[in-house]
Amino acid sequence: MRDHYVAQTYLEAFTNNDGMLIPYYKGKHVVLGNPKTPKAICFEIDGDTNKYFNDPRTLDSYLPLFENPWVQNVISLRDHFLDGMAKYQISGYVAFLRSCTPAAKRLGQERIRAAIQPTIEKVSERQFKQHPPKDEDTRKIIKTALMNKQITSKIERQFPHALGINSLVSVTARFFYGKWLIMINKSNHPFITSDNPAVAYYHGNDDTIAQIYVPIAPDIAILITADSHKSVIDKSDITNISLNDCFAVPKDNYIEKFNKLIIRAAEERVFHRCVDLQLEQMVLQNSNWHLEIVVDNITTRRGTLVITRELTRQSKRS
Repeated sequence: MRDHYVAQTYLEAFTNNDGMLIPYYKGKHVVLGNPKTPKAICFEIDGDTNKYFNDPRTLDSYLPLFENPWVQNVISLRDHFLDGMAKYQISGYVAFLRSCTPAAKRLGQERIRAAIQPTIEKVSERQFKQHPPKDEDTRKIIKTALMNKQITSKIERQFPHALGINSLVSVTARFFYGKWLIMINKSNHPFITSDNPAVAYYHGNDDTIAQIYVPIAPDIAILITADSHKSVIDKSDITNISLNDCFAVPKDNYIEKFNKLIIRAAEERVFHRCVDLQLEQMVLQNSNWHLEIVVDNITTRRGTLVITRELTRQSKRS
């Protein structure tokens, strides 16, 4: 079954008059691709299926609540209108984009691997000391691997996906109760999107506290400052909440900054409604940037505190 990890209803806002998107490929000799329909891109076979749930297709009952009203909510934002219901519905789908895409699954694997790595190293060292291999060559190989921290874990891809699905309610609440900046783009430089359209944005050189940037359409994008203290939505708030969100017109330099972030955070493809030679060059120049989990290990008396951050980094990954 084809499961779109970026919904067709979302992608349709970025199509041209022929209903097509132009893909720009990262890490390819030829950046510019042939026009594609939303139906033909951003899907995995059984990508929404997860064996860790009693109902492996639990997302089938979740997604329609947020995908079906998406088009109307985009129109409302364009008209400078946002109420509690629209904010809830947009929050729910952005939570999915942050938790259940291929990028989210990959980053989830990296986070879990980083979290358990100190334990794996300690257990491996203890095992090596208590039960050293009899063969000298084997002992040397294992000792070198331990010294170079080459012994690690393999995380099944569906496990972080299951954690992501399980977190959808709480992530939706953090976005719903957070403060939004809705940017209405009136320039000649439209917002672009990608196969990973909801990404962490850091102001300046401060990479400790992130907002979530999401392009909604070529002329609309949102910047969410999540409320980390919320984990459940009071249903009465959906209709009664007093919103404290803002609409603004972004300057050209910020539009360029956000578009560059989308390119660098894309897994494989960036999408635009037309052929743009300047965008082609920008994708080419940023093809070796990808999202990575950056790990800081802080040693304490009780063990190791593992801090992970989602950052764009230059890499050799193809």
